[in-house]
Amino acid sequence: MNACLTGKTVVVTRAAAQSRKLLSRLREEGADAVSFPVMHIEKAPLDLSSAQRLSREFETFEWVVFTSINGVRYFLEWLHEQNLSIGDKKVAAVGQKTAESLNQQGISVDLMPEQFEGSELAALLKRTVTPGVRVLVPKGNLAKSTIKKTLAGIADVVEIIVYETKRNPVLDFRQLPDKVDMLLFMSPSSISFFSEMAGGRLADYRDIPTACVGPVTASKAKATGFRKLITANDYTEEGIMDSVRIFFGKGKQ
Repeated sequence: MNACLTGKTVVVTRAAAQSRKLLSRLREEGADAVSFPVMHIEKAPLDLSSAQRLSREFETFEWVVFTSINGVRYFLEWLHEQNLSIGDKKVAAVGQKTAESLNQQGISVDLMPEQFEGSELAALLKRTVTPGVRVLVPKGNLAKSTIKKTLAGIADVVEIIVYETKRNPVLDFRQLPDKVDMLLFMSPSSISFFSEMAGGRLADYRDIPTACVGPVTASKAKATGFRKLITANDYTEEGIMDSVRIFFGKGKQ
C-alpha cells in the first residue's frame, strides 16, 4: 500500500452516495478520510403538465447537454418512465466522468471540452451548434444557467430540473474530529452548505487547507473566507487527489 498521506485527516464534504471511491482512495494512501456529507441529492418532482409537454416536444430537440453525472442518472430515469430514448440526438458532456456514465448506458458523446468546466462546455457549444436548434439541458436546482445564457440568441435552450441538491439535515459539527488537516470540496454548493451549518464556528476552519475541484469551487471558497486554497488543475476526482498529494509534499509537481 502506498501510504503517502499517513497521519493526515482529510474531511470529504461530498454527498455520501458519491464519495465512496474518493474516501477509499484517500484511505489507501494512509489518510484518515472522514465522510462529512453536507448535502444529499434526490430526484426532483416534475409536475405532470411539464412532463407531458416535454415528452411531446422531446423529438424537437437536436442536442441534449449533460453537466453532471447526477443529470445523466435522473434524466435517463425520466426518459425511461416516459418510454423515450436519446435516439439519434447529439449529446454533449461536461467532462470525462459524465461521458463515462453516458457510455455505460450505451450513449455516445459527440462533444466534450478539453477542460471539464461548464463555461468551457458552453463556449464549445456556441462554436458548434447550428443557429435556431433546440437544446435540452437536464440539471440540478442549484446549477447555473451557463449554457442557456451563452447560447442566448443562437439556440432555443430549455432547462429541466431533474434533481435537487439539499443540505443534509442530520449532520452535526460535533461529528468532525478535533484535528483536521484538509477540507475537500467538490462543488460550490458544498461550500455554501458547510458554511451555513458551521455558523459562527466557520472562523475555526478558514485557515485549514481547503482543496477545491476547480476554479469555480475555489472562487466560492475564497468568497466564503477560506484562506488556504488548493485548486486541482484537472477538474476531476483524480485531479483533486493529485492536488492533495502535492500539497502534502508527496506528489510530483
